[in-house]
Amino acid sequence: MSEKRTIPTGASEPQLGDFLRFAATIVGDENVSQDSSSGAPAGIEGSCSYGDPFPLGRTHTPGPAVRPATVDQVREVVRAANRFRVHLWTISQGKNLGYGGSAPVVDGSVVLDLHRMNKIIEINEEYAYAIVEPGVRFMDLYDEIQRRKLNLWLSVPAVGWGSVIGNTLERGIGYTPEAAHYKHQCGMEVVLPDGDLLRTGMGVVEDSKVWPLYSGGFGPGLDGLFFQSNYGVVTKMGIHMSPAPQAYTRILVEVPNESDLAPLTGAMTELMRQRIITNPPQLFNRLMLLIEAGRLQPDIVGPVLGKHATFTHHIPEDLVNSLADKSGLPAWRAGFALYGPPELHEPLLAIIKRRFESVNNAKLTSETFRAPPGEYLKGADVAPDFLPQNGVPSLDQIEPFSLDRENGLWHNCYSPVLPPSGRELLEWYLGAKKITAEHDLNFAADFHVFDRYVISINFIMFHPSAEGRLREVQKALMEHSKKLGYMEYRTHVSFMDETAANQTFNDRAFGRFTTLLKDAVDPNGVLAPGKQGIWNSGASREGRRT
Repeated sequence: MSEKRTIPTGASEPQLGDFLRFAATIVGDENVSQDSSSGAPAGIEGSCSYGDPFPLGRTHTPGPAVRPATVDQVREVVRAANRFRVHLWTISQGKNLGYGGSAPVVDGSVVLDLHRMNKIIEINEEYAYAIVEPGVRFMDLYDEIQRRKLNLWLSVPAVGWGSVIGNTLERGIGYTPEAAHYKHQCGMEVVLPDGDLLRTGMGVVEDSKVWPLYSGGFGPGLDGLFFQSNYGVVTKMGIHMSPAPQAYTRILVEVPNESDLAPLTGAMTELMRQRIITNPPQLFNRLMLLIEAGRLQPDIVGPVLGKHATFTHHIPEDLVNSLADKSGLPAWRAGFALYGPPELHEPLLAIIKRRFESVNNAKLTSETFRAPPGEYLKGADVAPDFLPQNGVPSLDQIEPFSLDRENGLWHNCYSPVLPPSGRELLEWYLGAKKITAEHDLNFAADFHVFDRYVISINFIMFHPSAEGRLREVQKALMEHSKKLGYMEYRTHVSFMDETAANQTFNDRAFGRFTTLLKDAVDPNGVLAPGKQGIWNSGASREGRRT
């Protein structure tokens, strides 16, 4: 199990009590929870508790929670945390399923819950952007776009209940051309660890008209400091969207053999670098396709899987292949789309078809949707895909999961970044699948293909009784990836130190620099100690749990 740090500046029980009483004068008694059992935004099965719904062998225990509603309240709470030496763990909606939910690295940290900061500051249809607070969910922004009848498509993740800001700060992904959300963020407002207020980019100018338009600003770009870090609390952010297209073509490519992964991936990333494909293809293996078929047709797939349908143990590969063959499922299926004026779709589709002719036995199907002349498509007007390429958020992907420890279904994500040729992906996949099976678990491939990299998510669905095997399989997968020269783009809260330990270049220069920054901007270590392996130099290794 991972080591655990203690921080010398942590609050005593009397200090914590004094802090909570003071916080109540700022946000109101009803917006302070004395423990983690209530007050969080409703999650799976309506749970309103803070923490990790799918813990991996060790529980990270949140402490009380404070829920400010304005930036001034955030500033006062942060100042009070310094005064009383209280650790804060910031969340926006706190979903983060598969990566730790709203659980902190340091047990007992006070959850700084920003979900009440839910204002959509601006939506600009002409320039296709929005400015939002951290409590704004993808579903909220989408609903407001529909309410105003704006011709905009929003990039949304697989589950639409997350925060736009929270997802972006964790470098979360969607499925339209703006899928790499952190690349399409523009301008932040940040409460610094001493309570000061900063705006980045062109937001440094009072009443700037280009704050959400030009991210560069003048001088150093500071936005990147606040992605996956503990250097500030982001209270506003600009996010770019797509103009609604006049036509949309959904495309599926299937291949019959596991080894076809390499040429299939290589063809897609080549077309992306040529700007023929503009959204990131989703790529799934047979097991993931079978799981989806089981969600849609439980009466058909469930009985065939029998005892394996609980995901208590590894599902034998011959059973997966047999059932997939009966269901007509390929070894791999990729999905992507075309957007824009209808005149573009036919020639682009012809180029795509020609390129996939060189991938042995590839089967390509497509379906095009067109708006009436002079109009634009709404995302809801096109056929849905497994994941929302049409920008319509949903909660479909959480339907299989349950908090029930006896009969529930949980999941974890292991997510390294690999080169785009497909050759490296196949090599990594075969090794990772073998490791996963050796730990009596199942590798459901949820790969996200970009022009110059692939985020290769091992989506492990498991019965709660298998929880004890998750830590060891994650450690084995990390070692496998490290040997090949890869590292995760994000990780579960239980593995932040272990992942950061792979940042070894030049005697760990990266970690030395992040510690230097932490000491400079947050000398009391109040904001999210240990997030992404970033600690103050005064953090003690004594008392760590192993």
